[in-house]
Amino acid sequence: MSELYNKLGHWALIDIAIIAMIIYRLLLLIRGTRAMQMVLGILMTIGFAFFISQVYPLTTLKWLMDKFYSSIIIIIVILFQEDIRRVLSRMGKKTVFPTQEQASSRQVLDDIARAATGLAGKKIGALIVIERNIILSRYVDIGVLIDGRISKELLVSIFHPTSPIHDGAVIIQQGRIAAAGCFLPLTRDEDVDPNFGTRHRAAIGISQETDALALAVSEETSTISLMVDGRVSRNLDGKELRRLLKDSLNTETEETESPAHTKTPWAERVRSFFNRGGSK
Repeated sequence: MSELYNKLGHWALIDIAIIAMIIYRLLLLIRGTRAMQMVLGILMTIGFAFFISQVYPLTTLKWLMDKFYSSIIIIIVILFQEDIRRVLSRMGKKTVFPTQEQASSRQVLDDIARAATGLAGKKIGALIVIERNIILSRYVDIGVLIDGRISKELLVSIFHPTSPIHDGAVIIQQGRIAAAGCFLPLTRDEDVDPNFGTRHRAAIGISQETDALALAVSEETSTISLMVDGRVSRNLDGKELRRLLKDSLNTETEETESPAHTKTPWAERVRSFFNRGGSK
């Protein structure tokens, strides 16, 4: 180690450490997103093309790779411009400490479940999305910003037919109602129940595109459904909905905790999830 230090010098080691930290933080930001899948695909393609161009006398491919290397920064900016914009905006808004206004996990789950059952009983449609690890800012930005504390009354008022934003989705982000009237991507699966309308297809779509939880209330059948990873749990009552929400958030929290914390009561782990803003 001392020989390496003497050979490189302390400034070279500091330079390497800074670059390594930047790369590590970037990987954390895009982990679990489609950007990560694109990065892996690009790296695999570049690695394969580089290997072929070095092993075989493929002059054109080698020339093309040389041009690619010189334009890599511009290509990255073009491909990931939306993700870069979202990351920069998050850096400007992210807070270090959780606010005292964020509700406890039990109260949050109770308010969401009570709002869903109340809306179902009145045959009022609703779509509620709970952010987990993958940031939903791209959908929040096109909705009506609210940034309000989660409560049954606020959720019911948003989805009331007289509300101008009742048709869109409510997105819960960082333990608060971030926005309402948000438009979500529809699922492209052809084997989806034909009785599902736009609201349920949007709920399935967002659960497939991200790791978010999507809760849909049908105004026609007064039923409650929960979508997780594209899977649909239908005809839920308040108690079953609360249990599924608890289990889903509990599972997500356990994945971010060390083995020493796996025996923590579920309420404490879910409360930690909301206090951490639902992200790692």
